[in-house]
Amino acid sequence: MISLSTQATINNTISTHNSYLSNDSNTHLKHTASKLRTILAPYRVLKEMLRSGEAVHPPHTCLFYFRAYIRLLGLWPAERAVENPLYYAFNVLIMLLFGFFTVTIICDLYEASSDFVLFGEDLVVVLGLCLIFFKMILFRLGNADTDIIINEFDALHVKHFNESHDSPRNRRTRQWQRSFFFGEMCFFSGFYILSLFLFAAMSLQPLLSQQILPFRCKFPFGLDDPDEHPMGFVCVYFFQCFCTLYMLVAIVVMDSLGGNSFNQTTLNLRILCENMRNLGNGSTSELVVWRKLKETVEFHQQIIKLMNRINQTFYWNYVSQMGASTFMICLTAFEALLAQDKPMVALKFQTYMFSAFMQLLYWCWMGNRTYYDVNLWKFITEF
Repeated sequence: MISLSTQATINNTISTHNSYLSNDSNTHLKHTASKLRTILAPYRVLKEMLRSGEAVHPPHTCLFYFRAYIRLLGLWPAERAVENPLYYAFNVLIMLLFGFFTVTIICDLYEASSDFVLFGEDLVVVLGLCLIFFKMILFRLGNADTDIIINEFDALHVKHFNESHDSPRNRRTRQWQRSFFFGEMCFFSGFYILSLFLFAAMSLQPLLSQQILPFRCKFPFGLDDPDEHPMGFVCVYFFQCFCTLYMLVAIVVMDSLGGNSFNQTTLNLRILCENMRNLGNGSTSELVVWRKLKETVEFHQQIIKLMNRINQTFYWNYVSQMGASTFMICLTAFEALLAQDKPMVALKFQTYMFSAFMQLLYWCWMGNRTYYDVNLWKFITEF
């Protein structure tokens, strides 16, 4: 494990941003330094792991840190009766801003309907924004169930690490926990960097094309017209950039939390198979064997309950992702063919298509890994 002082600092900082779990949210959004420590906490753990090797073990799952990230973004309010009013107001403001941002682009669909390329561009953007906004609403409404999933996985993580006796099985378990933590953080960091590149491509495209804003839109009083309202146009430009960056970061964190729930399921199923494989090894007492068998059965039942809760909590999240990404891939491929004579426009559609494909690939890979990596029925028949 990491040093006691470092671990205490990280845990106290993260707990500050998860304080709504104990009905004490007044400490949230107070100290910029604590926010920075919350953001850097998993990377400090990762740094210590790379520096010290097996002497350092992650104190929490990545889900624990991703929840704190969503909380920092203002997208994880608790019940209104126990939530900090300032945080709740910030959450409502953010949701209203994103809703207004989406509506301004929807309003341009009618004017763009006479041009297939422009209409397709608006439609892809609207579909992507609606998907992100829908996921924000799902997380906002279902954070109680998601809390249970995160807390149970985190408790299992600590339980497996704190196994009293040192054996090859326990060493393998700890090694799996370390490798999963490392892989999850690499995936998250990679998608975060990709989102920044996507943001740069969207926000800087007016400098490389005839389009004056990152996205075609219709604002009240013609504020999107640079000739009539130059200052208003500047405000609209930065408003679109702000909303785009915020929503891209939000979708990376939300998808990482959902995808890593499947990842933690895979890890615990692998640990379950390892426990079954070593059931009774080195035990001379029948009572000890029965006790271990009972613990294994209880662990199996706990995983089943967790899987059912994950399916229930993330069902619409996954269904909406599958439908929207598939439609966006088909639409952007068609639009890219229509815009062959406009290289910058075609490149934009190809960027959208790549983003939708990577997002869909991530969810499918996480789900398929859970299904194929640990086939319990195959293991039981072999056992």
